[in-house]
This record gives sequence, structure tokens and C-alpha cells, in this order.
Amino acid sequence: MPRLIPQIQSIFSHIPLFSKGSRLLSDRNKLTLKNIIKEFVKPYVEQYRLEHVELEEVLYAYELRGGVRVKIGTRGCDVLYVVEGPEVSLEGIDHAVDRVLERVLQGELVANPRSIVSWNLSSLEDYLYFKIVSGLGPIAPLILDPYIEDVYVSRDVGRVFVVNNKLSWSGWLKTNIVLEPSLVDRVVVSISRRIGKHISQAYPLSEGAYGGYLRVSLIYGDTVSTIGSSLVIRKKSTSTWTITRLIEEGTLDKFIAAYLWLLLEERGWVIVAGHIGSGKTTLLQALLTLIPPGRKVVAIEDTPELSGSTGIWEQLIEKTEVFTRESQIDSYTLLKFALRRRPDYIVIGEVRGVEARLLVQASRLGHGVLNTIHADTPESVIKRLMAPPISIPKNLLNNIWSIVVMGVDPKGKRGVLALAEVDEKAEPVYILKNPKSEVDPVEIAKSSVRLKRGYRGVDLQAEIERRALFLEKITEKGVFEIENLVEELSRFYSKGLDLEELKEKEARVTG
Repeated sequence: MPRLIPQIQSIFSHIPLFSKGSRLLSDRNKLTLKNIIKEFVKPYVEQYRLEHVELEEVLYAYELRGGVRVKIGTRGCDVLYVVEGPEVSLEGIDHAVDRVLERVLQGELVANPRSIVSWNLSSLEDYLYFKIVSGLGPIAPLILDPYIEDVYVSRDVGRVFVVNNKLSWSGWLKTNIVLEPSLVDRVVVSISRRIGKHISQAYPLSEGAYGGYLRVSLIYGDTVSTIGSSLVIRKKSTSTWTITRLIEEGTLDKFIAAYLWLLLEERGWVIVAGHIGSGKTTLLQALLTLIPPGRKVVAIEDTPELSGSTGIWEQLIEKTEVFTRESQIDSYTLLKFALRRRPDYIVIGEVRGVEARLLVQASRLGHGVLNTIHADTPESVIKRLMAPPISIPKNLLNNIWSIVVMGVDPKGKRGVLALAEVDEKAEPVYILKNPKSEVDPVEIAKSSVRLKRGYRGVDLQAEIERRALFLEKITEKGVFEIENLVEELSRFYSKGLDLEELKEKEARVTG
């Protein structure tokens, strides 16, 4: 048994107080290893409940991995998210622990709890094991639901709330999952340990990436919160949002996509703006799948959310000191470093501070620049960039080529609300404003000063239409993966544009 201790401790290291288990393990006269594990995981079974809910009308019903069933429907004026799943009993936990120990004894590698997407949940024991080892406990079913975007629970209420993209217009949906206060504390600590961060009453805030596609924000205790411990989990799609997926779902018009593609090809500075949940990061990710193959892209983020590009991809992540929360390597430092790595494009996940000033320099040096920012109009983007702590002088903001504002309509559908360029006086010039129907390429070609400068002698309307047709065709073909997009873009550039035209484009960029 001693040889199993390091592996078992590694698996269950997220469980609060498990470090004390090491002292118990050394004393064979106290408890068996199995009983120790069961003792620590009991709260994950006993300290929550699934309320029985009778829905008046079922809007959606589907099944998740692990035998979990979901119903979304109405009761009175409320839209509810109801989980029905395999009953989690102590007997079931007993079998799950048996299975863990059996695997370890046989020398099998236990799945990495951080790689949530790759888990095999073909049996009840696998599902229970996942709930325990991941540290997610009762909220694990919500993480398995591909339609859920956000999860929230707090100590004072205990009820879990979710945002489901099938009904995002309804806001936060009440679920039938209710946690006891002590279990909320436990889950917060568990997840914080899983992301490698310290959290306590002294250091009550923690955030980071978990499981490959989760972004977590945690509060522990009542030091800074009147409602006690709470957590918010934001999920990103397990598959990359490509430009063709956005066109397929109707989030992005093909002519707007063609316009932005032309700007990127000329290495312009494109800002994607919007509120939380508007689709900013989704559009930014999609634009990265229009980068010409062979161009180098360096992305800088505080928490990794972007997942690749059709160009040569490099991702740099800020490093924060665990206890003081001070940034050891911040985005400003990473951006200076990135500029020395010969990037064709610099990408900042979200602009908040002085690092934005370096984006001006990067743009003036001929690098393509993409970033997101919290703002709801092109005018508010410019005001925010001029205001502290960013404080970019107004006369330098004309380096911005285009601002795309994302938003959500009353029906909950995400899309482009406004598209504007920035003139010599750093004032927005609208290309599109609240487009209600299909976009007119004639209007884009007529209104875009940036394209007229970058593509002198080119029939802009025809070029926008040609690229929009290309995007439409590959969307119809089902080209939704980055690898396939690289092939299609390479074919487009080799056949769709002759070598002399490519050379002229390169000369315009570098000259």
C-alpha cells in the first residue's frame, strides 16, 4: 500500500484536508486507505440535493454522458433547468472507490482530472469517479452539458444557476441542484486547488483555467463578499469557433467576414467590442481562422481562451504569483517580448491597461493587431482607449483600422451590431449600423477608406463578393475545422490569387 500513496494523493489532492490523510496513511492501525478516501468524499454525496420539479411545459429534453438527463421547461413564470440522473449513494461511492483502487493496483494510468473533455463516462462508477476527482461534485453534470455557457452558485442561497445557449435570452436559469453552505466552501477550495491557486480567508479571490475549456472565478469566505463563498464557471466550446461556423450559425454575415478578411490580409488593427456574453472572444477566435497560412500569430492572454489559428500559432499566458496575486509576468511584459519574436499578427485577449499603448507601436511597425475590449459602441471604444489607465493620445488612435461591435438581440441571438472605421481625426466612420438584413457589399466597398487605400486599383466590390462566395462554398461543404480551413485557404491563395498579386500585397504591407 505505501507505494500507492503518492498516486492516490495526487488524484485526490484537491480535496480539502487530504494532506492530513498522509499522516493517517502512515498509521496502518487507524483507517484503511479506502475508508480515508470515502470519509473525504462523503460531503460530495450527502450535502446536496436534486429537487423534484414538475414542469408544466418541456421545451427541451436531452441526455448527457454518464446517464444524466436534462429537461428545460416552464413552471409558472419561471424557465427551469432540471437535472435527472443516476442516484449518487454511499454504496455507489463505495463501488467507485473500489474501481479507482483496482485501476491503480493494476498499474493503469488514471485520467487527468484537468482533461475533462477526454473522460470516458461509460459506466456509473466512471461518472461518480469523475464527480469526485474533478472537484466539481454536484455541478459536474452542468459541465458535461454542451449547451451551458455559465454556471453560478453562492453559499447564501446554495441553488445553482446556469446560462444555457438554447435560451440565453432568458438570462440565468434556476436549476434543481441545491448545495449546503459547507459544500459550496468545499467545492470552491477543491476547484482552486485544481487550477493550482491558493484560496483562503486571507486570500479570498482566485481565478484561472481548468479542464482545458473552463474559466473559473472563485470567492472564498466573507472577507470580501457579504454572501460568502461563490463560484462562476464560464465554459468555452470544446471545438474551435471558426469563421465558417459563425457564418453557418448566422452570427456573422459572409460579406462582413470577407471585409474583415481583407483588413487582416493587409495587417490592419481590428478591435472587437461588446459586453460580457456578447460573443467578442468567439468572433476574435473566428477571425484567427482567416489568417493566411504561413503567417505567424502570437496571442497574449491572462487566462487561455483562444485555441488556434490558420497561421503559425504561439500563445503566451500571464503568470500571477499565487499568494500575493501580483502579476509576475504581465501582458505588457509579454507584449514587449512578443514583438521581438517576429510576429505577423499580435493578439491580445482583452485590453485593460497600458499594454494597449504597445499595440499602437505594433500597428505602426506593420504588425497586424487584434484585440477585444469591453464597450458597446465605436465611440465608447475610443473614449475608453483615451481614458486612464490606458491613456492613448487621440492623435494615435487613427492607427485603428476597424471596430466591430458584437451584441445580443432581444431574441438572444448574437451578432454584429455595428461596424466602423477610424478616420484621421480618430472619429468613427460607420460602415454598418444595426444591420437588420443581408449586408450590401456595394455599401461596404463604397464606405471603406481602409480598403480603398490598401487595395488601390482593385475592384473592391468584386473582391468582397469573390471572397464571400468562397466562404459560402466552404461553409456549405462543412469545412468547420481549422486543419481543413488551412487547406482551403492555401488552395485559395495558390489558385485564387496569382503570385504577382501576392508580391504586390507584401510590398504594400512592408513598404
